[in-house]
Amino acid sequence: PVSCVSRPDIMFVRRLSCQVATVSLLVHTHALRMPFARGSTVRMAASNAATLPKQETGISALLDAQPEADGRGTLVAVLDTGCDLAAAGLQETSDGRPKYVDFIDCTGGGDIDTSKKVKPAEDGTLEGLSGRTLKLGGWAEGVDEFRLGALRLYGLGSMPTSVLRRLKEERKAAFVMQHQAAVSAVQRELDGLADGAPKEAKRDLELRLEQYDAMMDGYTDHGPLLDVLLWRQQPSGVWQAVIDVDGEGDLSAAEPMAPYAHARQVGDMGHGSALTYCVQVYDEGERLSVVTDAGSHGTHVAGIVAANFALDSALNGVAPGAQVLACKIGDGRLGSAETGTGLVRALIAAKARGCDLINLSYGEPAWQHDSGRVAETFTAAVRKWGMCVFTSAGNDGPALSSLGSPGALSAPICVGAYVSPAMMAEQYSMLPVADVSGASYSFSSRGPTPDGFMPSLCAPGGAIAPVPRHALQGKAQYHGTSMSSPNACGVAACVLSALKQAGLSVGPIELRRALEKSARPIESEPFAQGAGLINAPAALAYALEHHGKPAQDLPFALSVPSRGGARGIYLRDAAELQGPLTFGVLVQPLFEHAATRTAAEVEELLSLELQLQLGPTAPWVTTPASMVLLSAKERGGQTFTVRLDPSTLPPGAHFAAVQAVDATDPARGPLFSLPITVVIPHAISPPPPLGALTPAQLETAGDETAAPPALSFPLTLQGGVPVRRFISVPESAEWAKVTLRSGRMANGPHAVLLHAVPSARGDLPNTACQTKRMLQLRELSEEVVQLPVRGGATLELCMQLSWLANPAPATLDAEVEFHSYGARGRAMHAPTTRIGSADAFARIEVGAPLRTERLAPEAELTAAERALRPSSSTITAGSAELDVLPPSDAELRAAADAPGEQIHSMLLQYSFDVAPEGDAKEQPVLARVQSLHEQLYDAPLDSMLWRLDDANGQTLQYGGAMHDAAETKLKKGSYSISVLLRHPDRAQLTALKELPLLLRMPLPMPLDCVVHGGRGAASKGGHGGHEAVAEGWVRRGGHKDLYVCKPTTELPKWVSAGDVLTGHVALDKGSKEATKLPLAFEAPPAPVKKAEAADDDGDEEDEEVVGAALDEEAMACAKEARLVQEDVDELERSVFRARLQRLRALR
Repeated sequence: PVSCVSRPDIMFVRRLSCQVATVSLLVHTHALRMPFARGSTVRMAASNAATLPKQETGISALLDAQPEADGRGTLVAVLDTGCDLAAAGLQETSDGRPKYVDFIDCTGGGDIDTSKKVKPAEDGTLEGLSGRTLKLGGWAEGVDEFRLGALRLYGLGSMPTSVLRRLKEERKAAFVMQHQAAVSAVQRELDGLADGAPKEAKRDLELRLEQYDAMMDGYTDHGPLLDVLLWRQQPSGVWQAVIDVDGEGDLSAAEPMAPYAHARQVGDMGHGSALTYCVQVYDEGERLSVVTDAGSHGTHVAGIVAANFALDSALNGVAPGAQVLACKIGDGRLGSAETGTGLVRALIAAKARGCDLINLSYGEPAWQHDSGRVAETFTAAVRKWGMCVFTSAGNDGPALSSLGSPGALSAPICVGAYVSPAMMAEQYSMLPVADVSGASYSFSSRGPTPDGFMPSLCAPGGAIAPVPRHALQGKAQYHGTSMSSPNACGVAACVLSALKQAGLSVGPIELRRALEKSARPIESEPFAQGAGLINAPAALAYALEHHGKPAQDLPFALSVPSRGGARGIYLRDAAELQGPLTFGVLVQPLFEHAATRTAAEVEELLSLELQLQLGPTAPWVTTPASMVLLSAKERGGQTFTVRLDPSTLPPGAHFAAVQAVDATDPARGPLFSLPITVVIPHAISPPPPLGALTPAQLETAGDETAAPPALSFPLTLQGGVPVRRFISVPESAEWAKVTLRSGRMANGPHAVLLHAVPSARGDLPNTACQTKRMLQLRELSEEVVQLPVRGGATLELCMQLSWLANPAPATLDAEVEFHSYGARGRAMHAPTTRIGSADAFARIEVGAPLRTERLAPEAELTAAERALRPSSSTITAGSAELDVLPPSDAELRAAADAPGEQIHSMLLQYSFDVAPEGDAKEQPVLARVQSLHEQLYDAPLDSMLWRLDDANGQTLQYGGAMHDAAETKLKKGSYSISVLLRHPDRAQLTALKELPLLLRMPLPMPLDCVVHGGRGAASKGGHGGHEAVAEGWVRRGGHKDLYVCKPTTELPKWVSAGDVLTGHVALDKGSKEATKLPLAFEAPPAPVKKAEAADDDGDEEDEEVVGAALDEEAMACAKEARLVQEDVDELERSVFRARLQRLRALR
């Protein structure tokens, strides 16, 4: 069953960087059984530092001046996919300490139930859970009780997907080789039979060949089932574990393993996997955690931070002296995506082990930035627990407002990705170009968030660094903000190392202030780089000069109450620039004190009095000259006013900041800043009024002279430099057609990234509405892209030329043309067109407010959705070792025995049946907790995970909160789904005891829904000669009513009343993606079966007699009805003749 420990999320890390090149490397060969040789190294030719960039950030200069300021004395928690404990360069620090202090699986994906206890037999054997007889070794002497467990090597999450795929391929290849040899031997024997050989002998050989063919056809590889033994060694009390990695039962030569931190023992999963593991033990031996990595990403990140190659320092990471705590927060059962459980547990573990720094190179879209249970825990890690967190900005640029979480959280340091000319040449073998500058990578996510927040700084975003042994190569080149964050974290480790050696204790707020205030701007716009490129020597100098000054370690929260508490000012739409542009700003010093303040904490509040100079960085911003900032606890903060005058600004994005500088010490730089972004859109001409059109224009369907003109503009693209156009979208527009035309290209084709973000207002993540295309533009070519827009908003079209294949400049002509049916309104997500269970149709009003539009409707239903209620719910306390949030440092200062906060878990159970229809043997099913879907960092709960089991208890699939799992094909039978929810407040879980679960089941074939042009036809379901709406045009200013009918074909038998069939209505099936609206049909109750004739005695002969009698009676009734109709017809003819004679008489 799902335990109250972690059960993570789904899909591969959205910000996981892409591998674009590899470097082969000779690695010290290790035996299948560990421990590995410590300090093993590799040797390769001297490498330029740009392969793992250190010159760009000044680390090389810092270490030249202070060689021992290489991170030694610092501990970095790497929250990632986990790490290969045997990877080259990650064995020892530069001063000889173990590189890894521990490796923890925070997801629970490697947990094994070891609650069953057994005693060994007198002959030194016992029966494992696999059914094998296990032969014990000398290590079992004196042990009178063992705990049993089992591990399926191919089980969900037991190993990285790439390793699993490789092992299956290799094992099948070995099987095929043996199979072919066996078949060949039998065939030779069959060929050697004499002509007079007995028929039985020939038939026996032919049957053997048939059996071999059947074996090959039915080949499946479930992987070996490995037995696990766990016991507590006496008298030391240290837990010991043995895994039968060979799967043969002979453990006599096995080497017992203790939890990693005890003796740093590492094993290999065998079977050619090259997958290393360690063990951890929890809950007094009830659970054994077998810890492996879930992919190569975490080892690569750890290598960037802290790799140490003793024989060639050019290969080192940024901080080779730093130690690493490896925290696995990506669960292999779920595609190695992060989960709330993994993240929260990792932060708890980092605090428990005294980490100075944390790196998280993961991220997801978010609906509410700086909000949610996981976000709150990251804030606590920085402000309450005293750890400095670095996180990647995300790989969703280059358009503005593409930051996700946790990059958009206030507490962590958000790091964008920078690429230098040297990196371009050495990591990517870029073609020579006369003039290329360093810049942000195109993929690096940009600010501001919808509430105005910006990234913190940037660092090199590509590196050639170590990867796990199971990748079968020593190093790899990855790029992404996943690489920039650990580079910055490594820089911070070196700066912190130097400060510690100078005898200074610097907390996360003071360290962040030093890094940001010393960063070096490298671009004209700050949206990707924040304060600029991180600068190690300057950061150290700043920290040394200003350490201990008033409020140097005090964070401030800035908000704009009139804009919903936004963390900055972000004006983007034309309507926002028309009203008053004066804003009040609230400033709150963020003291971290105990619940009952100590005398020292009270004095800290009373003594805060900062004389601040306020000043803008741009002339279009006006602020007061100064303010005196106090603790302002009584009033909840202090305010000042900002006035904006963007009237003189040209079209484009403009950034400024309001900075608060200590008037007595301006050299410290601003103690806080308010970011301000104003976008001045490019205007587009309004459509001409209908009265201004000529009769010919009005009569001509599709005549574009009757429409507003398209917006055209030239573009000149330079390699690595984004070009932005901001366009005011007409109020009624629903989508746009963007056309790019290329001219002459002397240097060959170009790759151009088009990134369109239709709006930055509201809480809709940019990923839910944006359009991204990598276009290959050839000489004199044309590319057309259709994309959604929001009426009245400002659309950003961002285009960036790739410098990788062809960095030479390029010129393009762009054209933007807006379209609308007036059916969606200003919402980015159209409301669902719903056909009720008792309805025959749904009505849609369409028009053409901007230009004549093609109308070719098509409607279909593609899936059925069913809601389930839980059959049971159970709430338990989480693990005492993993799931207790520590008290704040302030609480511990006030009381050393201050308690932590227990996280609770609730397990919900759901049941359902599957009955595929017709010839189908399987029914695809997708499960989703709809109300918590697509929320992770901003989720109201710590975590959510579901697990799908069949009737035999076999686990078939896992899924989480952020992404949909793959559809699971289920055979006929009963199934159950367990949903695990976590939250510190038990009452919050109790309120969700009836949480519905959604099942989505694709239909075997789409069901067509006919679209009619009139209510009468729709009411009759098209009967009586009414045809569906044909392809045609809606003239500009015209109107058309559409009636989408319920499906005419029979629903699948497994569809039940209450199920909702979903699909879409495309108003133009030729432009389906741009014009489709969601469609839903509520399944009605099944037809009532007509009563059948009763059979009193069940005798078949009587049934035939009764049937014959009923047939005769029916024929008699039909004959009588026909005679009656003939009489009626004759009477009508007589009346007609009589009336005709009367008329003749009148004439």
